[in-house]
Amino acid sequence: MERKDIPDGILRTSTGLLIDVFNPDPDCILIEDIAHALSNLCRFGGHTPRFYSVAEHSIRCANLVPGRRRTLEALLHDASEAYLVDVPSPIKKFLPEYKKIEDNLMKAISLKFGFQYPVSKIVELADKAMLEIEWQSLMVDNSWITMPQEYARNTFLDYYNFLTK
Repeated sequence: MERKDIPDGILRTSTGLLIDVFNPDPDCILIEDIAHALSNLCRFGGHTPRFYSVAEHSIRCANLVPGRRRTLEALLHDASEAYLVDVPSPIKKFLPEYKKIEDNLMKAISLKFGFQYPVSKIVELADKAMLEIEWQSLMVDNSWITMPQEYARNTFLDYYNFLTK
């Protein structure tokens, strides 16, 4: 199927699957697509001193929470961004339709991978803690060494496989 033959609202993923982001089918959601896309997306809308991926952010969040189930939830808490991109929070709050689309997509993702959505308080707290750590370590101190894209993708997939096998 050529690009011009793909209807509006349908996204072709890195594995070649098509997904309707407005009416997502869990069967069209693959962990490989999520890992690939998140490892190519930069946090803070790209306004970091060097590339820092959403995949690395997700890995670091997952490292902050106890228990396999919560760790998986933390690893996948931003999985919708693989299909919708990372809209920085200060902007996202002014896009109510985006939030509805994101919530609908996250429901399909959580159904596919078997985690709680909306995410638990502990995952919310880990995400907020990571934001503060990232801000200080990347934007203020510029002291972090970040993961290259391919390494982040592979680490994300390895972590997922560890948690689900």
